[in-house]
This record gives sequence, C-alpha cells and structure tokens, in this order.
Amino acid sequence: MRCHNAGNPDRSRGDFWEMGRSLLLGIVLFCHFVLPAALASQSPTGGPLLVDVKCSKCHTLKRVFITPRPVEEWRDVVEEMMDKNPAWISPEEAQQIVNDIINTWPERVQAITSERKSYEDARFLFVDRCTLCHSINRILLKDKTPEEWKETVERMRSDAGGYITEEDSERIARFLSERVDVLKEDAGGNIFVVKCLICHPGEQILMETHDKAGWEEIVKKMQNIARDTFPMARFGNEEAALVVDLLVKTQGPKTHTGSP
Repeated sequence: MRCHNAGNPDRSRGDFWEMGRSLLLGIVLFCHFVLPAALASQSPTGGPLLVDVKCSKCHTLKRVFITPRPVEEWRDVVEEMMDKNPAWISPEEAQQIVNDIINTWPERVQAITSERKSYEDARFLFVDRCTLCHSINRILLKDKTPEEWKETVERMRSDAGGYITEEDSERIARFLSERVDVLKEDAGGNIFVVKCLICHPGEQILMETHDKAGWEEIVKKMQNIARDTFPMARFGNEEAALVVDLLVKTQGPKTHTGSP
C-alpha cells in the first residue's frame, strides 16, 4: 500500500516541519506556564509546600494567592490564621508558610490569571470571579444601590490583582444591580430568598438555565422535598408559581447574556 504523500515529497516535508513547529510551540508553552506552576507547588524536598497543605484546608489556594500584599502584611495574615488554631499552625510553620507565599507568588498568580475564562453570560462571569472569595448567597442578600455595587466590585477588583478586569467589574456590577432589583421588586423575589437560598448555595442555582416547564419541574420537586423533610422551607402552589416566573425571567432561555 502506498503512502498518501509518497508521490509528493514537498508536501511530506511540509507536514514534517509543521508537526515540528507544533511540537516546539507545545514545549515552549509547557516550560513557560505549566512547569513553573508545578515546581512552585513543591518544596525543595520534592513534597507539597506547607502553604498548600495548611492553608487549603480552609481556603482555596486561589483565594490565598490572588491578593498582592507586602511581606509584613503576609506575616500578619498568617499569624492571624495561626492564632485561630495554634495546634494546626506552629510558629515555625507560620514562618515557612510566609516564605512559601513570597517565593512562589509570581508563578501562582501567573498560573491563576492564565486559567481565567471569558463568559458571555454575566451570571457565569459573576460566579467565576466572585466565588473565589465569597459565597453567592452572601452577595445576593445585600441591598445596595448601583453606585454602591460599582464601588464594591471595584474594591474587589483592586484586591484580586489581574484576575478581575475593568470590563469584568463593570459587567458584574451591572448584573448585581439589576439582579438584586429584581429580587426586591418581583413578587417571587422574597420567596426565592427565604425559601430557596435557605437550602441551596446561590451559585448552584445561578449556573442553571431552563424554560418554564424545566423550572416548574425543579420547583415542584423542591416543594415536595420541603414538605416532607424541611418545614421551614415549605411553600404552596401560588408561591411556587411566583418563583417559577422569577426564574424564567432571570434564567430562562432568552436570558443567556445574564441580564437581568
């Protein structure tokens, strides 16, 4: 059987060089992004860094590394964590954790920002950027004006280094202002806050998009569960219908851009 390119040596040679360029590019990207991050997460002895072992028990490592701080401030933060649980972090370990953070911070931040994704849907952008440090419920239950949301998100952007862009902050502030207004003004908003957020993290709900029939099925299922197992969250058919209308308005098929 003859090779497909046997009669065309120039094409074979071109394919070979194209494959070589692709391989070289892959090696360069690996060495520039992946390898430094991998080495940064190891101690000189080859094991995991102490900051990874100790701090990841309470926080995501993204949250630990995303905020730029001077050395003294890092030391204060780690000492505060040590004071909360002296049996978990000793003074010697606290100093090593500070050293780990300082020595690996640039590589960690580069790795975090290189993983950042863009989202057309403002809901997903909000969940991705803000759950780095906060629960969605904590944010959605705040009552702020558009200007206050803008100031809050801008402050978070300054704390998050390069992970939240200026465009991100504008879209998130606009989404929060519109979304919270809906929760306050819509008849189903208060029911949603009192009955739905009592059991579910907001990010779990925000990640879903359904038509009216889909939301009706989900809300009916939750209604039955609450009736049987959780009296505090029980709600009737009229309340369920209002919640469904709210979810269709904010998370129906035609709201894929996340507004409101």
